[in-house]
Amino acid sequence: MFEQNMSIAGYLEDNFDEGLLSSLIEVLKKECSVYVELKQFLMEENHLLNSSPSVAKINDNNILKENIILKSRILEEVRVNILRKIARQLDTDEGKIKLEDVMKYVKNEKTNIIEQLKKELMTVAMDITLLNNNNHYILDIYNNNLNSSLEILSSLVDKSAIYLNTGKLNDFSEN
Repeated sequence: MFEQNMSIAGYLEDNFDEGLLSSLIEVLKKECSVYVELKQFLMEENHLLNSSPSVAKINDNNILKENIILKSRILEEVRVNILRKIARQLDTDEGKIKLEDVMKYVKNEKTNIIEQLKKELMTVAMDITLLNNNNHYILDIYNNNLNSSLEILSSLVDKSAIYLNTGKLNDFSEN
């Protein structure tokens, strides 16, 4: 039984499409590049948010960020499609294949390349999560300050409020 599994694995390794594997590695490299670009962008966004930017600047910044995110999603889709093709070739479930599964059938230096790219992606993803959480916190502070300002303005223009010459609110119970 063990020998049958070994021969099947050997057959798959020998017939493994190196072109698909090379494509997968190239997509992973591009994904790393895009995520590093996103990380750098979020660091710049943090500096922007700390400088009290205008709403127009924040909107422009969001447009640029959305473009980077779109690039990452396109690359993710390409990677998933390549993994599906590899899964079909390996006769495994297309929906459950992972990089670890592919590396079992690769017996050359490409295993090390894939492992290194995977580590880089995970590291950059963790950095992005931290930056994103920090920027989210800053935006929450801005939002709370804006809501407080709106409440103050709303209370100032409230029609039922009558102010005395001293600037104090006229208490109707005194009339």
